[in-house]
Amino acid sequence: MQTPKSVKIGAQLFEIVEHERKKDATLHDGNYGYTIDEHNIIVIDANIHMTKKQVTLLHEIMHAARMVFEGPVKPADGASADDWEHHFIGVWETSLLMVLRDNPEIVKWLTK
Repeated sequence: MQTPKSVKIGAQLFEIVEHERKKDATLHDGNYGYTIDEHNIIVIDANIHMTKKQVTLLHEIMHAARMVFEGPVKPADGASADDWEHHFIGVWETSLLMVLRDNPEIVKWLTK
């Protein structure tokens, strides 16, 4: 099963690439992927098990969605955990639904 090549997040398109762990120092034990926001790139470790790739890609999509949709208004310093929880749920509730609707092939890949 081939890893998807891109994902649409809001109005932005993120490229999905696979890197070899031994050629990418950012990939190390416990870190199977990362997102480069300024270049709209999601990097996934090429050598991990497929189910770990699925989890890692969803994790990185959530990072990218936060980067795309998170507005400048955040809870104030000292805000309650409940305020922060609702802030992040608000960031993801529309963005994640849009990602799922705009990328049916990603949904199929993630749930295979």
